[in-house]
Amino acid sequence: MELPSSSEDAPQPESRPLGRSVLVLAALVVLGGIVLARPDRMWLEHVEFVGAERATPAELRHLSDVRNGTTFWGVDTENAELGVERHPWVRSATATRRWPDTLVIQVEEHTPVAMMERDGLFYVDVDGTPFLRAHTNDVDYPVITGITQELEHAHPDLPRLVVRDALSLLQALDDRGIVTRDRVSEIAFSSTRGFTVHVRGGSRIIFGLEGQETQIVRLARLIDEGLDTSAPLQVDLAPASLAIVRPLDAVGGEG
Repeated sequence: MELPSSSEDAPQPESRPLGRSVLVLAALVVLGGIVLARPDRMWLEHVEFVGAERATPAELRHLSDVRNGTTFWGVDTENAELGVERHPWVRSATATRRWPDTLVIQVEEHTPVAMMERDGLFYVDVDGTPFLRAHTNDVDYPVITGITQELEHAHPDLPRLVVRDALSLLQALDDRGIVTRDRVSEIAFSSTRGFTVHVRGGSRIIFGLEGQETQIVRLARLIDEGLDTSAPLQVDLAPASLAIVRPLDAVGGEG
């Protein structure tokens, strides 16, 4: 007859070394205690800029005014945003912290869609805002002309409206494939005649100040009927119900 074995003879669970786990846990507790108790010891180690192409990281870092020795929680994100937005190519900036030691600044840059002639050439943003004097190696944009000092002094709000209307006209012609943006060299404004669109190597198209949508439809109809805007023609759409088409050599310096 077999007797039951004693508890001492029963198999025991395998013992595991606890020393390393205890040390790791202790280290985490200590580190967590330091973080919670001394957030001033968490240094900001990196500043990253996302979305910047024209503005360089070195320029943006200088403008952000995030200095060495700044802590992760102590960095002034609003001040960094305002500083970065001082760069002429930056339209807006948003700064966020990324655990545990990085400040990420998302940058939206201006997109030049045209240039404005005003004591030199200036890039114009999509909303009609001139934001930077144009670089001599990057001037392949339509130029908005006719905004004089006299006009600005007489009507301070008019230049912004002129630029916006010129961009709206440029966009409408491009969207409908009537005259694509890359074919326009100049949009000249006149307070009496309206806008004259100069097509590269081709025609000169005059739009009156009122009823531009109707004039665009009339121009599209003329093109459907065979009008070639790459030919040296002046197309005057300002009259209320007709278009006057003449060879440019018959127009002379007019326009």
